[in-house]
Amino acid sequence: MASIMYAIQCPSCGRSAYVDDYYKTDEKYIFCGVCGYYYTKTIEKYTENSIKYKEEERKGHGMFVLQNKDGNCKKVMLNDSLTDEQLEELMASLMEENVNQEKSYLMSFKNGEFTILFGNPPEHFHLSFEEYRKKMIAKYGAHEYDFMVPIER
Repeated sequence: MASIMYAIQCPSCGRSAYVDDYYKTDEKYIFCGVCGYYYTKTIEKYTENSIKYKEEERKGHGMFVLQNKDGNCKKVMLNDSLTDEQLEELMASLMEENVNQEKSYLMSFKNGEFTILFGNPPEHFHLSFEEYRKKMIAKYGAHEYDFMVPIER
């Protein structure tokens, strides 16, 4: 299947989110690596005469990124506010010996506000969508369709 990938303004936090658009089937995936917003539109049932889609959307509540020293990376979207028990568990995993603490982080998103609970999120985390858009166009050039903002490769 063919798809195009580009960045859009996240519907939840307003930063940059990534779209994977399967234009031949009208399926779509949107993921915000900043707040954890998630949207999918996938084919649920297909017949010769019709297509039924299933849509799922989760508002972002934050991100947990665990980068190991060997290069493996685990990214977890927070689908709800963290409980004290969950926070304790995530913080403990950040302290393990094989974790690259400089590249790992935990942050929450609630009521339009980000709270960094551990680590240092990457540069793009701090950029508004317009700042990200300008940076990507300067780096990769403008696309003929102005809604298609390049993404980091």
